[in-house]
Amino acid sequence: MNVTKIIESALKQLGVLAAGENAEASELVDALYSLQGVLAQWATMRLYVNKVQEITLNLTGTATISPDALDNPALVASIQHVSDTATLDGEPIRLVRDTNTTTTNPAVTYSVSGNIWTFSGTGELKFKAFSLPYALEPGDELVLPPQYERALFLTLAVELAPMFGLEPTQMLLLNQRNAIEVLRRSNITPLYVKNDLDIGVSGYDECY
Repeated sequence: MNVTKIIESALKQLGVLAAGENAEASELVDALYSLQGVLAQWATMRLYVNKVQEITLNLTGTATISPDALDNPALVASIQHVSDTATLDGEPIRLVRDTNTTTTNPAVTYSVSGNIWTFSGTGELKFKAFSLPYALEPGDELVLPPQYERALFLTLAVELAPMFGLEPTQMLLLNQRNAIEVLRRSNITPLYVKNDLDIGVSGYDECY
């Protein structure tokens, strides 16, 4: 879900925006910090929401991705998970981790060592990577399971209320607490967080 849409949904919960209205640029900038704080807190409760990043690598053997430029990677980025569906020279393929021994002659394999991801193959590789949203922009997309939406909108609305000189209503606070409790009891997390298989389930893989 688009970050701007998430913020605007929270502002509508507060009554700051009416149906059909859009948030101003200054409101979005301020709200982004609150959203990042909410998501960081959720991660401590194992309620994970990830940012989507489209990545392109021109493979001529191997290429690495690392958050540390000192590793001399092909791309400086911090990722936690990757989609196992990708394209190679425009043709759909499935990414295969090096620990997977059930797939023969994969077009592209990858390995993970700490924060360094190494991709092996030949051609233009395009895939989606997922990272914890430490830094957000209004146009970013978040992987937000449907069960998370209400809890996130309400929680962000509570966080944003003081910014607009408002006190959260008792109904808003009650609904927010109930939504979080329901989410935690349901123990619903994205499949790629729980997946311990060699290749991804439902299009995602993990780095644990």
